[in-house]
Amino acid sequence: MASSIMHLAVINELARRFQFKDLNRLRFGAILPDAGTKDVSHLKISICGCNKTTYDLEGFRSRFGHLMRTDDLYLGYYLHLIQDTVYRHFVYGIYHWDPTIPGNVEKLHNDYAITNLYVAGKYGLQDDLIVPERMDTEPICDLCHYDIQELMLSVKGAYQEFQDEEVFFFSTEMADEYIAKAVKACLSELEALTAGGKLTDSYDNAWERPPYSLLETTLNTRELGGYRTGDGRFTRFHSLIRSDVANYPSKKDIDFLRKNGITTIIDTRTKIEAERKPHGLEGADGFHYINIPIDEGSGVPESIEAVPESYYKIAKSARIGEVFQTIAEAKTGALFGCTAGKDRTGVITALLLWLCGVSREDIIFDYMRTKCNNRPRFDLIHKNFPELDMNIIIPNENNMQVFMDRIREEYETIENYYIAVGVSKDLQQKIRRRMIL
Repeated sequence: MASSIMHLAVINELARRFQFKDLNRLRFGAILPDAGTKDVSHLKISICGCNKTTYDLEGFRSRFGHLMRTDDLYLGYYLHLIQDTVYRHFVYGIYHWDPTIPGNVEKLHNDYAITNLYVAGKYGLQDDLIVPERMDTEPICDLCHYDIQELMLSVKGAYQEFQDEEVFFFSTEMADEYIAKAVKACLSELEALTAGGKLTDSYDNAWERPPYSLLETTLNTRELGGYRTGDGRFTRFHSLIRSDVANYPSKKDIDFLRKNGITTIIDTRTKIEAERKPHGLEGADGFHYINIPIDEGSGVPESIEAVPESYYKIAKSARIGEVFQTIAEAKTGALFGCTAGKDRTGVITALLLWLCGVSREDIIFDYMRTKCNNRPRFDLIHKNFPELDMNIIIPNENNMQVFMDRIREEYETIENYYIAVGVSKDLQQKIRRRMIL
């Protein structure tokens, strides 16, 4: 993320405005995360069905919060995470940095080397960083291994004259802009820590990760774990998996499912679909395959406006209650899906997350991830059926918004909907216990 010099510049600016106990420990703590195992030292975690990543600020506060209030090394470490949160949204959100382009990461680091001396001079930095005594006995070292020697060499090198090269992306103006934003965010956090106010929420500051599929032979096999519920808990990982059909699962796919206890397979394709292209896990050793045909949603709606109505019909289909009952009673983790993991699977997923108290915003977010995952599938459909209106096929937010409004209008509560399709309150509770930590 941000360079050590920029982290130190933020600390110097904070020290002008806030009274700290030990500036030397604060400064060292503010760069220490970059000496550790990257994801572990930054407490990076996956949330929202593994579709987003964030820094687990709550986890750090839970583990080291008592030290943050008495020891500036831990406060500095925490402020590093806050600064990286700001940096993530600054560089990726405002300036649309793309690290996936080959060479971009190396060029960004080169930009740091070019701008370091400018930052050091402007913000009054000196090469006087002090390693705390008996650093290896600090509680933070239980988190991961830190290469202190390499860190100190890296910081010292940042003060060396660097050959004058043209900046590729991260300019001195951007450095100043970022430092100002990071100082503002850290001051807000310090005030909240002092006064007992609201601290930065990791969940709200998460960023999207690239599309992924849990299975190598599918496009759209995704987690339902990691979504925050209305009471502040989270949905459980490896309990329920949504998916497109796995016609030809690889050994790696099968091993992954077995290893994670996902051995109940619910196929909602019609019998014709299932007979035409049998599910690859039907009859596979150690798996319990169940076909619960949902005829609604197997065809293409007549218009864009008809899509939400088709979703409503899926939710009211004759055997939809059986899907939920099977999930509630399954003895193992379950994978459910249809052909593309889009419509029938999308509706079932929305109704499950809704029952768990996941926000409408997150439900729609999960639904829209299919647009990213299934892009190769959509391209193929367009190529083979050029006359087809792809706006009917490709997910859009309005489809789920209108569908959820329709369900709420008719049933008032999600619990009433489940009762109407034959899922008792006891079974609803079983689903919640299965899905929520």
